[in-house]
Amino acid sequence: MLVSDRGPVTFRATPSGLAPERRAGSVTALLDRSARALGGDVCWLAPSASEEDREAVRDGRFAGLGLGYEFRPVPFGAADYRRYYEDAGVRGLWYALHDLWADLPRGLDEGGPGPLGDGAALRAYQRVNRGVAAAAATYCRPGTVVCFQDYQFATAPGFLRSLLPTQTVGLFVHAAFAGPASLAGLPGAARGLLLRGMLAADVLGFQCERWADSFLRFAGEAGHEVDTVSGAVRHAGGRTLVRRYPAPPDQEYLSGVFGTAEADRWSETFRRLREGAGAGARLLVRVDRLDPAKNVLRGFEALALLLAERPELRHGVRFVCCLTPSRPAVPEYAWYAARVREAVAAIQRDFPGVLTVYWDEDRVRAMAALREYDVLLVNSVHDGMNLVAQEGVLVNGREGVVVLSARTGSAERLGAGAVVVDDPRDVRATAAAL
Repeated sequence: MLVSDRGPVTFRATPSGLAPERRAGSVTALLDRSARALGGDVCWLAPSASEEDREAVRDGRFAGLGLGYEFRPVPFGAADYRRYYEDAGVRGLWYALHDLWADLPRGLDEGGPGPLGDGAALRAYQRVNRGVAAAAATYCRPGTVVCFQDYQFATAPGFLRSLLPTQTVGLFVHAAFAGPASLAGLPGAARGLLLRGMLAADVLGFQCERWADSFLRFAGEAGHEVDTVSGAVRHAGGRTLVRRYPAPPDQEYLSGVFGTAEADRWSETFRRLREGAGAGARLLVRVDRLDPAKNVLRGFEALALLLAERPELRHGVRFVCCLTPSRPAVPEYAWYAARVREAVAAIQRDFPGVLTVYWDEDRVRAMAALREYDVLLVNSVHDGMNLVAQEGVLVNGREGVVVLSARTGSAERLGAGAVVVDDPRDVRATAAAL
């Protein structure tokens, strides 16, 4: 049984009635591949606040979609879902797990107590985790392995354990896990719930050793017995194994993109852009969500510094950025996106012709840019894995170089062949790497 925040399909209202629509997202795509590979003996659960999904459930529309596995949405109210996802999930856990407290402004709630300050968001988070765990208990069989996905369900293993004490439970954290110092930015009650919930899993998975080790430190500082050699934590409920399971890029998708006319057109566009800058010109590329964790703003600051201090590069470098909008309803994300747009405008004013930015999602265009880069910039503050770095290595046709933050899961796999930036907040070091 797979349990994630986002399911593979949702229903939308159309003039001809309800119609299924595939959901986007790297975690969703990864789980879909896993579920299809495991065959028909898979059930996937995900919360939904959509009225269309409720209607589709009543009408039995989720059966017979031809997914290759069973998918069941778990209904919740819109207010609870927003508090669980945005306030507790993004504005609490996401910021803590990626150590973003110093990068974002406080007080965007117009004098309110903040997203976790009054307890309402945390209570909603618990209601959704409890409800999803109850649904899992209803549908799973004695031998079912229940795999919760990511920080949105950090406390769900504990709720399921209370209902089915002998069930095999796993939790895989796709996000980073920056460590105890960053988690100290959460209220104490939230830290305690997080740790107890995660330790209720039999197996706790992370993308890389760095994040697994950070969790072991977190558990150890809370007073639990930690065996760093075997990667295990002993606690009142038994033992939790802490393991590394790096997520792979979707090579099937990558293979399918190239050879299409659309991909070839975009590749030709980027080749002409580079060639238009003259012989020996270099194409820099970044492909990211517009998320503070991706550190896009400091990437532009590093480019501006590089061009200011190396004027000879202004005519020999072109920088293409494919930026996908992310969580625009979250106040800190909206604030961050505005700062990024200001930085882009300044570079385009001061160094005309150097920077091209695309502000919408187009996977084919992004993959074509990865095929053509001479330098790929991946400077995340913290990142569970960052598959863009690995996708770039797989598809690039120019022996391009990756400038890579040491605080990404991909650094464990690519670090020996990349130009690694130890501190991605160091703009001068990033400029030097570029």
